Amino acid sequence: MEVNEGIEEPRTEELAAELAPEAAHLHREAGEDAGAVPALEVPSWMRLAYAIEFLLALIAIIVLWSEVGGQGHMDLLPWYSKLSCVLAFAWCCVRFTAGMVEQPGTWSRRTMGWFGGIILVGVTMAGITFYYHLHEVPDETDTEDTTSASLIASPSVKLLFHASDRTSR
Repeated sequence: MEVNEGIEEPRTEELAAELAPEAAHLHREAGEDAGAVPALEVPSWMRLAYAIEFLLALIAIIVLWSEVGGQGHMDLLPWYSKLSCVLAFAWCCVRFTAGMVEQPGTWSRRTMGWFGGIILVGVTMAGITFYYHLHEVPDETDTEDTTSASLIASPSVKLLFHASDRTSR
């Protein structure tokens, strides 16, 4: 006797086709556009995945910005500009990913908007770094008045003359 005989896999296409007229009716009652595609239901574990992605994005953005922009320039930036740029960039990355997961199709209006946010924050970060590069205090060079020369002699070189050596010549 086979136990699996009565089990059938659910057909998502058939369920979606059956629920489509009901969903369109509910959207019309709510005053929403009938042509708009509703977002897919997200499983609860996706929130954890988005949180982990956000934390990984923070680390990656900080490391990449300090490598590309230079650690010396990063040290000149005020903390609040670094914090706001890094958080905004990570948030745009996570929302871009969420848009790709939750909407049908890869490049929807939502994903293009978040990708535009990623580009905008990236250009802002580059502009801030370039501004502080142009306005950093130059290193002060030593002038000849403050430099001194030193002489290192080996023991074989006779630097001190004894008084008897001077009088014999």
